[in-house]
Amino acid sequence: MNILTKDLQTLLERRPALWPELADASLFITGGTGWFGHWLLETIAHVNQTLDLDIRATVLTRNPEKFAQQAPHLVHAGFLTLHQGDIRNFVFPKGQFTHIAHMAATSARETFMGANAQEKFNTLVDGTRHLLEFAAGSGAKHLLITSSGVVYGAQNHAPCREESDSAPDTCDPQTALGQGKRAAEFLCAAYAAQHGINLSIARCFSFVGPFMPMNLHYAIGDFIAQASRGEPIVIKGDGKPVRSYLYAADLAIWLFTLLTRQGAPRIYNVGSSSGLTLSDLATTVRDTINPGGEIRVLGNPDYSVGNPVRNGYVPDIRRAREELALETWTPLETAIQRTFRWFSS
Repeated sequence: MNILTKDLQTLLERRPALWPELADASLFITGGTGWFGHWLLETIAHVNQTLDLDIRATVLTRNPEKFAQQAPHLVHAGFLTLHQGDIRNFVFPKGQFTHIAHMAATSARETFMGANAQEKFNTLVDGTRHLLEFAAGSGAKHLLITSSGVVYGAQNHAPCREESDSAPDTCDPQTALGQGKRAAEFLCAAYAAQHGINLSIARCFSFVGPFMPMNLHYAIGDFIAQASRGEPIVIKGDGKPVRSYLYAADLAIWLFTLLTRQGAPRIYNVGSSSGLTLSDLATTVRDTINPGGEIRVLGNPDYSVGNPVRNGYVPDIRRAREELALETWTPLETAIQRTFRWFSS
């Protein structure tokens, strides 16, 4: 049994009462061909096959052919419809939907390649507005939007709480993602209040696991790739910034739990509260994959692609734990090992 199959089986076993809530559901998903979306679709395929729940999903994508080449087993599984279009102006698909997962934004690769700040902001805000116009006639009673920890603005080493009133600097073009996410959150909350929709806002932090992009600006992806090749792990800065990581299989449970949650609009931090410095992360990756390997700390000024530099980026997840019984089930070392094995297979 491969890593993904084991993870998907564990998903079912950890929250057995969750999946029947989605029986006969019809989902509309934006951003469904990205990292998070791929996990949602793999989970649906596994749940349908194992529990015979007949969950259906329609995924908005700008390039159906590309995704069909990447994941033909999903496209041919029978539950999935690919709907071509851009989040800002897509033609509304016909039919009714029970749940909407809104995860579309400027892609991580577009950010890495230097996407324009105004373009990033407009994609988030105009796309969310257009999606909500669609939602108004879709019949959906559950709406999930994946936001980001960047909405808190500059952060120190203290974990961020949902009650925090900190925000990105409006005079800094590097904060386009945070500004756009805050505006999208507001639009969704206003819509949900007007139409009586169950809305969950997932403020997502950092993650690791199968399907993650390994050649962009994610430090843990760079470290795993370098260690897997037996190369020195290179820390470009001083190694002092603090991060935390939730395993992607755990993330899938969190997202489906939020998607099916009932109640007034509510914000939840999504991630791990166990922070560590990038130097400690490099050591953990090295010891897990390539014991005895070299770690180089270059000590250059810290630089972040498309976002301001953050010394700390760790969520406080007490709300999710106390209200939804969500946890960081997979230890970081295990998450690193599984990710390494997945990309090495």
